[in-house]
Amino acid sequence: MRINEQGRLVVNFRTEARFRGLFVTSHPASPLTSMIMCADHPGLTFNLSLVRSEPTYNQPMQQWTFVSDFAVRDYSGTYTVKLVPCTAPPSVEYTLPPVCNPRDPVTFDLDIRFQQVSDPVAAEFSLNTQMLLLSKRTLWLSDGSMGFGQESDTAFSEGDIIYGRVMVDPVQNLGDSFICNIEKVFLCTGTDGYVPKYNPDDFEYGCLADAPSLLYRFKIIDKAQPETQARTFGSISFNALLAVDDPQALALVKQPGSDGFRLDSAALFQVSTGREWYIHTIYTVRSRDNANRGIGKRSVEYHQVTQHHRTLQTSSTRSRRSAGVPALAEEIGLENDRGTNILHITLDRSSQRQPRPKINIQNVVHPTVSTPRETSEDHLLMIIGIVVGLLLTVLLLVLVVLLVRSRQEKKGSEPPKGSSSTEPMMTHVMDSNDSSEV
Repeated sequence: MRINEQGRLVVNFRTEARFRGLFVTSHPASPLTSMIMCADHPGLTFNLSLVRSEPTYNQPMQQWTFVSDFAVRDYSGTYTVKLVPCTAPPSVEYTLPPVCNPRDPVTFDLDIRFQQVSDPVAAEFSLNTQMLLLSKRTLWLSDGSMGFGQESDTAFSEGDIIYGRVMVDPVQNLGDSFICNIEKVFLCTGTDGYVPKYNPDDFEYGCLADAPSLLYRFKIIDKAQPETQARTFGSISFNALLAVDDPQALALVKQPGSDGFRLDSAALFQVSTGREWYIHTIYTVRSRDNANRGIGKRSVEYHQVTQHHRTLQTSSTRSRRSAGVPALAEEIGLENDRGTNILHITLDRSSQRQPRPKINIQNVVHPTVSTPRETSEDHLLMIIGIVVGLLLTVLLLVLVVLLVRSRQEKKGSEPPKGSSSTEPMMTHVMDSNDSSEV
């Protein structure tokens, strides 16, 4: 087991077939394939290959290799290996390609504990300081008298605030004799699992300079030139702030030999699983006496002692500058009272909120603005509806009239009913002018 130059996990293992046949990566007669999975890294995929196999069907020894398709910082977990067995009858001799019958996969687990860690920055560059990343604001503001414990190695969930703190070694800072000020803060993530390191001798400068091995690099804090800071990643703001610019962080600012910053973690979750973030700070550490004399000023005795050293260093600096060394790296060192440190940011993606699916409103809601053609069609439909309605009304009226008329004709055709008496009926007409009696 090893990590290759791209930071990917490479695992070699051997198998022995306890049956007549051998294990195969795939077979034309079966849709199944041999594969590697890891429940602890569900997004991590692997390339499994058969390196060599004994040329026999009698329990051959086979050597396999699988390589992760990309790099992550921590490969620890249980890896499940699924191999397809292919059995051969006793009468069949070994051939290439093998002639055998594929069966259901055989499964077994491999426990792997492996982490990539960034090499600690040498004391000559860190100036014997401690850099911590904390999740609790109260701990960030504390004087550290109770210690920071395991809180300095915490994992940050999406939405958490990352509190950074740089402190002079308490043993070295006896009597509060040093002052620490953070000047710049950088964020970066490597390509293919690259772990940024600060080692100028090997031309590795962490997050301080662009490099092909870095996927993203941001300067999120610059005390001297805040207008050059990167404010957002995508559409999410870093909200990075120095402790001196935070009115609520006065307790930290007043502590000699300590300084801090904070930023939101939400922007860091925009990269895919397996991408690891690193934070890189540049700060100054000066004794209180030198700080009182002025920034960058030294005593006459110091200049006399170090004059020859500075002459030699100037020539080496020129040669380094010609070799493409970043200007920021040239200023780091004890001679400039400027130090640097880099830390890995551990992200907890288990509680990461799943993004809501984006819905195209235009595909769901019909437009309310009609075109002239659609308007004319609507008028035509309205006219047709009115005409049809009138025709139905007229037809209904005609039916009613015909029904009434048919009933009347039916009554008129019936014979009048006669009297029940058998005698003829006489009509007596009386004249009002005739007084005679008949």
